[in-house]
Amino acid sequence: MAYNDKILQVLMAEIDVVPERCFGYQTELKDLLADVLSFEREHIISKINVVKKIADQVNNVGMFLYKSRSVADASKEEL
Repeated sequence: MAYNDKILQVLMAEIDVVPERCFGYQTELKDLLADVLSFEREHIISKINVVKKIADQVNNVGMFLYKSRSVADASKEEL
């Protein structure tokens, strides 16, 4: 279990240095990581379709970034 905790610490630290492409981006990435880990645990227990669930969550983060950047770009055009 200590090995898994260390991996989680390293991944969280790496997310902290990812450029904040928009407000809340790092938080979205951390939530994505938590979701992926949760899906993996579920997969071990009940053999869920983990690939589809992870792909859906990655798509959600991508849409968050797209929408956030679109709003920011629209705000810049108004100025």
